[in-house]
Amino acid sequence: MRVSPATGFAFVMNVFEVDSRLAFTSGVVAAVIVVFGAIAFSIAVALIPLSGFTFLFTLGAITLLALATWLGYQTYQLAHISYALDRNAFVIRWGALREIVPMGDVQRVITADEITDELRLLRPPLPGWWFGVGSHPALGKVRFYATEPPDQQIIVVTPECSYAVSPYDIEAFLDAFRIRLEMRPTQNVAHARLLSGFANWRIWRDRTALTLLFLAIALNLALFGLSATRFPAAPAQIALHFDASGSVDRLGEKSQLFVPPVLGLLTLAVSLIFGLVLYRKGETLAAFMLWGGSAAMQLLFFAAALTLGFTLPS
Repeated sequence: MRVSPATGFAFVMNVFEVDSRLAFTSGVVAAVIVVFGAIAFSIAVALIPLSGFTFLFTLGAITLLALATWLGYQTYQLAHISYALDRNAFVIRWGALREIVPMGDVQRVITADEITDELRLLRPPLPGWWFGVGSHPALGKVRFYATEPPDQQIIVVTPECSYAVSPYDIEAFLDAFRIRLEMRPTQNVAHARLLSGFANWRIWRDRTALTLLFLAIALNLALFGLSATRFPAAPAQIALHFDASGSVDRLGEKSQLFVPPVLGLLTLAVSLIFGLVLYRKGETLAAFMLWGGSAAMQLLFFAAALTLGFTLPS
């Protein structure tokens, strides 16, 4: 006996397991390879002199670590898959996600080998990783929740979206599904995609917020790249200030080239933290202003970095 998270009523569901061993193994192997790549980049950063290459290797290490984290999360998702159904709802469990499909919306259930040639899905090129949003000329949008290739998938067709799944026991799944369709639903169930924890944060679906944050982060990274690229050619002493006539009246160590990007990073961190607090309280406009202001500050620091890096004493 289970309770529907969408309706609250109790029901008995048939649960069908998924063979995700190949998908899990390929995910673990890919994540380990990426982590070793990040370690290699980190070693290169420690060994080479500070320069633009240092920045590129650091950026590469950060990118690979982010990729390894994503691979690890998706591998966890792939290790926790099942499909459940009764006469009212078809529920896809995909890690922390629950996709609830009302049985009243299901038009038919077909084997994907009937339409394999026209199914389209952009996915990670790993064995068993058949997930994401794809399409079909006749069916429209197709959400893939499978660990087997299309010729071993089942398509659950609804008017708004279809669902590609790969139960371990295909025949039992098809029989159970067709029986439930013939029985017809006894309760009205609303379609829902339920996420838990940080995956359910509204900000992941807010393009304006993500654009502002991406812009501020990209500008700060460009600041560090500019300073690191200029560092090898800079003299030991660089101009820090000019008097009214334009003459240099204060010099400093060339390590001062990194003052603007570090200040920019601190500004970015503060605006990110306080912006998220405001955003979660519903103060969306205030958060946007804070993040937009942070991006503007990065531009000011960029101008300062150009002055330090390219206006050098003769």
